[in-house]
Amino acid sequence: MALRGPLVTAVVVLGGLVAFITVNSVGGLVAASNRATQPPAETSAPPPPATSEAPRTTTEAPPPAPAFPAEVVYAGRASTGRLAIAVAVKGDQAAAYLCDGVSVEAWLRGTAADGKVELFTKNRSARLAAALDGRDLTGVASVGGHEYPFTIGVAAAPAGLYRGSAGSTTIGWIVLPDGSQVGIATTGDRSAPAPELDPNDGAVTVGGQQVDADKVAGDTTFG
Repeated sequence: MALRGPLVTAVVVLGGLVAFITVNSVGGLVAASNRATQPPAETSAPPPPATSEAPRTTTEAPPPAPAFPAEVVYAGRASTGRLAIAVAVKGDQAAAYLCDGVSVEAWLRGTAADGKVELFTKNRSARLAAALDGRDLTGVASVGGHEYPFTIGVAAAPAGLYRGSAGSTTIGWIVLPDGSQVGIATTGDRSAPAPELDPNDGAVTVGGQQVDADKVAGDTTFG
């Protein structure tokens, strides 16, 4: 009987350990099984790539084209030679006179637009093309087989361009801003320097005949 007590105790303790180990093993399997059957955690989709807008380009409007005054006359001398030049502009029309005061002269007509003029004689033997350069007019006149570059300014009255005719006589005058004059008087097939014109009087006498001088504007037509 004294030996049975400890043996029984040992058996009981051993049985408890086996039971504990068995329970833990089962629990571990159950826990593992539960983890295996759980659905995988949801993963959030990566954000869409950032879109970069193309840089905006601003197109500046071109500067407005220069414009002539409603009515104006430009007068001066060519950069080379003795040729005097007068250009009258009114609206979109232009008239011009080229004269050296001796033997070369030409009356031209044409158009004015966007700060530019282009004029010709009736037979197109002479031509003038120019454009505004600030308040001045810069261009080239072609007459008598020669080209004359020029830059001329506004001719404030009484300076300007004048023309007169009576009978077979026709006279053209360019009154320059400094008061000097250049012109030719033609009677039939004879030409001579024009008599000096008093712009305030507006008339001269040639061969005993009075010739009235009229201001030439951009819309003046020539016979």
